Amino acid sequence: MSNRRKYLNYTTPWGVDLARVAQSGWTPFLIHESGYQPALNDWNHQGVDSPFWRFYYNPKPGCHLLFEGREIPLGPKRAVLIPADTVFDCCGPVKASHFWLHFTTARPGVSMPAKPIVIAVDDLLCALLGQLIATHREPSGELRDHRLHHLSAALLHTVFAALETEAPPPMPERIVDVLALIARAPHSKLTNPFLAERAGMSVERFIRAFREHTGHTPAVYVLSTRVRLAGEALALTDKTIDQIAVEFGFPNRHYFSRMFARQVGCGPSEFRARQRQRKGR
Repeated sequence: MSNRRKYLNYTTPWGVDLARVAQSGWTPFLIHESGYQPALNDWNHQGVDSPFWRFYYNPKPGCHLLFEGREIPLGPKRAVLIPADTVFDCCGPVKASHFWLHFTTARPGVSMPAKPIVIAVDDLLCALLGQLIATHREPSGELRDHRLHHLSAALLHTVFAALETEAPPPMPERIVDVLALIARAPHSKLTNPFLAERAGMSVERFIRAFREHTGHTPAVYVLSTRVRLAGEALALTDKTIDQIAVEFGFPNRHYFSRMFARQVGCGPSEFRARQRQRKGR
């Protein structure tokens, strides 16, 4: 009888250790929506803005985005990645054959300019987009939706892998754990002493380390996260503004509205009305 081998090591001398990359700042993609319409009669939307990212691809030419006076054509050879909080116009002089993804991601310590990023559609992206569009044409069902999710994630990973951005500095595990806690429980009392204790640091050392690795103080980061998550809830759910305020850690609706308007530029009610008017497209 042959002896059974026990593999106790996670890594080998021949592979690439990716654990450090997993802790370097990218959070997993949270995909809100994948959609495809072969012929939209009216794809004209002014001042589109949202708290989530978008990926746009039009298999047929003729439509474009307008950003700060610059036309960005869409067509079979180019797609567009649009970071959160980017304001742009959709221009559809012809019927729009349109595929889109709405998703959220964050990268502490690295900022992405709020402007569309043109993506060249190579053979790999073309194949993935073809699979996604073909899957959208299948009868609706749980299995189809699971396939759409996995294909959408594969597409986003492929797109982001090609972006020429600086790699963030390695982030200590204790800071990563605090960031995960903030995202997981934004309703908690996330004070500096509480977060410092979770990180196993003194308050002064924690604030200094947090700012070094995220570019913000803990208080600013917590507020920004709460506003971002609240914006997603306003855009994507029917929860009341009072419910959203409590769920994301604001003491009352008045304070939530004031902080939201300060960061987003309009109050929660106006923001939600805009999103419903544009139907997320």
